Amino acid sequence: MIDALLDIAVDLTKNLSAQDRYQRLLGAVRRVLPCDASALLKYENGVMVPVAIDGLSTDVLGRRFDPAQHPRFQQIIASEQPVRFPADSDLPDPYDGLVLGHEGNLEVHACMGCALYLDKQLLGILTLDGLTPGMFARVDDQTMSAFSALAAAAMRTAILIEWLEQQARHKNLLAQELVSEALKRDGGELIGKSEEIRHLNKELELVAASDLSVLITGETGVGKELVARTIHLLSSRADQPLVYINCAALPESIAESELFGHTKGSFTGATSDRGGKFELADGGTLFLDEIGELSPLLQAKMLRVLQSGEVQRVGSDKTKYVDVRILAATNRNLKEEVEDGSFRRDLYHRLSVFPVEVPPLRYRYGDIPLLAGFFAERMRLKLGLKSLCIAPEVLSQMESYSWPGNVRELEHVISRASLRARSEQEEGMATIKSRHCDLIGGDQESAATVPPERTVETHAVPEPKMSARIAMNDALADFQRKLISERLAANNQNWSQAAKSLGMDRGNLHRMAKRLGLKN
Repeated sequence: MIDALLDIAVDLTKNLSAQDRYQRLLGAVRRVLPCDASALLKYENGVMVPVAIDGLSTDVLGRRFDPAQHPRFQQIIASEQPVRFPADSDLPDPYDGLVLGHEGNLEVHACMGCALYLDKQLLGILTLDGLTPGMFARVDDQTMSAFSALAAAAMRTAILIEWLEQQARHKNLLAQELVSEALKRDGGELIGKSEEIRHLNKELELVAASDLSVLITGETGVGKELVARTIHLLSSRADQPLVYINCAALPESIAESELFGHTKGSFTGATSDRGGKFELADGGTLFLDEIGELSPLLQAKMLRVLQSGEVQRVGSDKTKYVDVRILAATNRNLKEEVEDGSFRRDLYHRLSVFPVEVPPLRYRYGDIPLLAGFFAERMRLKLGLKSLCIAPEVLSQMESYSWPGNVRELEHVISRASLRARSEQEEGMATIKSRHCDLIGGDQESAATVPPERTVETHAVPEPKMSARIAMNDALADFQRKLISERLAANNQNWSQAAKSLGMDRGNLHRMAKRLGLKN
């Protein structure tokens, strides 16, 4: 035990990332207190956020636990001493169905936890679970208290370092860019740890510190609005309004009034003076979603505001200066529309001072389990379930699916599957299985990853007598085997180059090849 405590104490002085610090802390605890599952959770914005886990399903990292919804967490937080729960406790366990190697309810098991306080401030909790009843009976409170005190100090150190890094970054005193998780006001986060999301976070942190206009591009459903909210939250305007307007939903007849305001009597129905979105956003941020849908007339008026910072209400001859940061988003290719004359070149350059592209979900390797866990936990709360788990085979299918609708489609799939799983729930516990999802066998990746230059010739065939679903899956699998084999041959059996030519992540290609029997 002494060695483990020393390791934690030494780590307090090391230059470690917050994630490494949390994981090393959990590893030291498990060396002294063997268990089947453990978790370190940080108390943040009223919820418990898992920051390090061992022996639990990966999707736990994407879940957010409200202590008010979990009586075991409530008891741990309320106690100054470590809490051991009876093996046959009837209190629902937050990790039911999430312990690796164990399916379903943890009906009889050992469970212990302690709150991490420092100067009477709650920083988080440490939990240990064992499948053998009485596993923690011999652990004395003094040992556990020593670990909890050092754990709280380690977590406080990580939080303090993160705060100092943010301050230094804001003042341009930090040489390297650091990745931080951005939160979305009124709920929501940029969930993910993939390289693509790490890069995106760096870009957002960089541009948020400025007042540059940002053009956010990406496919439908990737989370462009969430990116805009993140930029606003990370900026110096975070305590000022973030005003949203959907340009595609603006009726031509009132669009100018919505954006710039109007005076009483300026048109039929204008019974009083009214400010527009630009005035509402004064001092803050204006997010123009679907900017590519603006009419040519509004594009010209919008350009004038961006150039001068002055707005003129409909029916008025006076102008008003506004201090507004512009964030715009589109899923259209504005460069092409500029070339064909359907979008103003000068407005495009004003909007895209700093372009940000949000990656599609199919390129975010490793993020799908976290996002699935996040949406599943949210649905568990909405449906009033004690536990809502995702079967391992479902996560595997999700990771090989192409997600043409991106994160929004994943959220909808989890929502529908949760409803279907609830109809089969027992004692408030449900598990999302393959039959509850709309993923046809999970193998849809090639549909999104075939390069655009490759043309697949199609022929009309008679309707088969066999199951259409089985026939489609077999045909798709044959096509995938042939395409992968061709790309491997063209790239001298180099898997990385073959994956790149297919527009896939290398790990996804290896998993697909194993599933198709192309490799052991």
